[in-house]
Amino acid sequence: MTDVTQVHEEKLTLSVDVEIPGHEARTETSLFRHTKAQLLDREGHRCWICGRTPEETGKPAQVHHHPVERSLANAIDFKLVQRDCEAGMYGPDAQTFDWKAFFSHGDVYAFVDNALANGRVLCPDHHIGKDAGIHMLPYPLHLAQRYIREGYQFTPSQVIHHDQV
Repeated sequence: MTDVTQVHEEKLTLSVDVEIPGHEARTETSLFRHTKAQLLDREGHRCWICGRTPEETGKPAQVHHHPVERSLANAIDFKLVQRDCEAGMYGPDAQTFDWKAFFSHGDVYAFVDNALANGRVLCPDHHIGKDAGIHMLPYPLHLAQRYIREGYQFTPSQVIHHDQV
């Protein structure tokens, strides 16, 4: 048996089997484009996980739909999302989102594509990168990268650095 009290590598092979609801073809809506630009400017294009800018990564910052992934929008109970947003769980823009207008017109993308209420700035590594990206890791491991101590060897190829988180 391995001594798990010492630093040790954990290798996972994930097999995921979920039903993604039917949805329209992915497009970048004008709402997403507009609010994405606002979010990037407000956050200084800094990754929410590591704090690096595009100048530091050599790649443009990206915006991840969060907390509601776009492909799952048609399966979401937005009353539950509203509860958590109004409780402040996802920041002030989500907290003050106009839910009355949202429920009156019923367009799920009015929330989902509002990057100020439903977006998180990530560098490409922490968005889609192997062993680091939110689309590639179980969420507890992805989130831990934000809080793990400076200089920690997280993967064989990634040492944690926090530029300005």
